[in-house]
Amino acid sequence: MSAAVRREQLVAAALRVMKRDGIAAATTRAICAEADMPHGAFHYCFRSKQELHTALLTTGLNTSLDAAWPSISPDLPAVDNVRTMLDAFWTAFQADPEAELVLGELVTLARQEPELRELPAWQHREYVAKAVAHLDRLAEEAGFDYSVDRALLAELVVSVLDGVASSWFSHRDGELARASLDQFAVMFATLTR
Repeated sequence: MSAAVRREQLVAAALRVMKRDGIAAATTRAICAEADMPHGAFHYCFRSKQELHTALLTTGLNTSLDAAWPSISPDLPAVDNVRTMLDAFWTAFQADPEAELVLGELVTLARQEPELRELPAWQHREYVAKAVAHLDRLAEEAGFDYSVDRALLAELVVSVLDGVASSWFSHRDGELARASLDQFAVMFATLTR
């Protein structure tokens, strides 16, 4: 088995352990046991906790809206296309909310540990860059442009999506979350031309 395959399996195992037992329970021994690998495999694949946490956060970034990109139509009003995109985001989020919760907790932990402190800033930059790419794709497929800077709009989108997700973890009310995203779509559409 290649090191790349082992890394993927260890990352998946770490996420399973964290979802089931919490971040503190994700020791190298527990992760290797979950992956059905000898303990030494962990240190063969990862040099540090930071490297594992970066791999986990990268996995979260790569499983976002990419896999569920909706059908966008230039024949529809901007608000309908924005709603479609936000609905696809929410559907992807709802597919595994516990993984999203673990990744959020991981970012919070990283803010407190000196060796991991650069991870939250890195993750935020990556999310904003991904949001810019999604905004570019949405504008291209829907046939509109934005009346504000895309990087600033991406910051707003990331903040709103994080906020709605955080609120949902508190109240677990899917209708309220969707209503919030729907209202944001209306406001978002005013920034298109």
